[in-house]
Amino acid sequence: MKSPVLVASIILLFSVGLISRIAPLFNVGGRLLQQWPTEDGYLMLTIARNIALGNGMSTAAGTIPTNGTQPLFNLIEAVGFAAVGGDKTLGVAIALVLQIIMSLVAARFLFLLARRVLCDRPYHREIAALTSGLWYSSSVAIPHTMNCLETGLYVTLVLISVYVWYGKEIGCDHLRFSAKSAIGIGILLGLTFWARIDAVFLIAAITSWHTLLGLWENRQQFFRRIVESTIMGLTSIVVASPWLINNYVNFGSLMPISGTAQSATASFGQNVLELPSKLFEYASIVLPIPQVLERALPVLLVTSLVVLIYAAISIFAAFKMTHNERILLYVTATFGACLVGYYGLLFGAAHFVSRYTFPISPFLAILTVTMVVLGWERWSGLIGIRQLLSLGTLSLLVLALMLNLRLYREGTTHPHFQVVRWIEENASEETWVGAVQTGTLGFFHDRTVNLDGKVNPNALAAKLERKIPEYVATQTFDDRGGKIDYLADWIGIASWMKYPPISQNFEVVVEDRQANLAVLRRKFL
Repeated sequence: MKSPVLVASIILLFSVGLISRIAPLFNVGGRLLQQWPTEDGYLMLTIARNIALGNGMSTAAGTIPTNGTQPLFNLIEAVGFAAVGGDKTLGVAIALVLQIIMSLVAARFLFLLARRVLCDRPYHREIAALTSGLWYSSSVAIPHTMNCLETGLYVTLVLISVYVWYGKEIGCDHLRFSAKSAIGIGILLGLTFWARIDAVFLIAAITSWHTLLGLWENRQQFFRRIVESTIMGLTSIVVASPWLINNYVNFGSLMPISGTAQSATASFGQNVLELPSKLFEYASIVLPIPQVLERALPVLLVTSLVVLIYAAISIFAAFKMTHNERILLYVTATFGACLVGYYGLLFGAAHFVSRYTFPISPFLAILTVTMVVLGWERWSGLIGIRQLLSLGTLSLLVLALMLNLRLYREGTTHPHFQVVRWIEENASEETWVGAVQTGTLGFFHDRTVNLDGKVNPNALAAKLERKIPEYVATQTFDDRGGKIDYLADWIGIASWMKYPPISQNFEVVVEDRQANLAVLRRKFL
């Protein structure tokens, strides 16, 4: 089936996704530095630039070593900064171009995976192309793939890992055991771990199901599968071990300090209410929910109900799936359940749950498009499938275009640039500045000290001891005894004046609620 409308719509979906990613590079209205890099994206860019300048993984003008990052994309970004001599604007531009390339690779492997999984279905190529095009052009997915964090690379490597393993798995009964192929998959999984540490859940899902499928479906293969799974798992650990050793030896924990900082104040289940809207967005592929509405009771009830119905339909559909389709479902559902359970129940940083659970989005996209098409096929016969795909894709194209235009229109309103501008206008480059949110500010003002502990081990220790005010008031940061002279952040930092060490040493010089900006200055400057 090659409907001209369908083919044209899919091509245009990819065009919308590509143009949306590229447009900010032309820097109209300052979008190059504001539209895609997030607050934490700038944290990673800061570390990458310090690596390029020979300061190692560090912040605060290279004075504070850190492991509060995900290393693989950070190292890739560092190569970009090294190529342009540490130039900040060009370094960001290179990072954005790299993410555009990675998003194209991710879309390609999403198509290949969907086509392979659905190869026994009618119109499997069309379903795969539509799935990939919708995901690639989604205004829900695009910001995550362009945020200057590890997210885009991570989801790309997750897709590649699943695709490569799945190709081996569906031919497993017909292939002799190959240690080389198991080692290759293990290396790929280890690289995925370097992209983001919670790839441990993907490693566990793949190795566990690789073994269990032999027990359940072909017991004579069970022991061979145990050996394969062991090789894959051990190889991934070997590949990941340099990063883990660095974390433990230099920072006292296998987990980066960013994870420790964000989970330090977490309570069980505190992020559960964040999950319905995020899962709804990823299951729908193209329908974002405004952040201000996510916890509104009516929205929470509707999204929760939709997610539950979606889960029930998925379980029912699983009984209608082919053997090979269920294999993918087992692995990706296990991976997704681990991400949702960990970040929903055990972790903090509720505002990052969308990013943390993003790797399940391409697999939900496959499931959603497939269920819609097969549902239509079941109830109306094959006659209407061509019209459904063509008209449905055309409608979704219009929606994707409108939502991406909204993203572009909002691309000049970065939520942290008011802090950057004030410091640039009122403080010298030699001035030490402290903030809770130091990603954006720390990238543009080198001497910025992180105070929430995500990239500053000393601040993390003070945070765990509830001594951040004392740390701010007394800590020195250079050989001349330089201390923090300004605290600059969102309006909430003005409330720090309630702490005696702060009120005794600082005074409020800016408290602008409309601009969401507060600045505290050390007395007697």
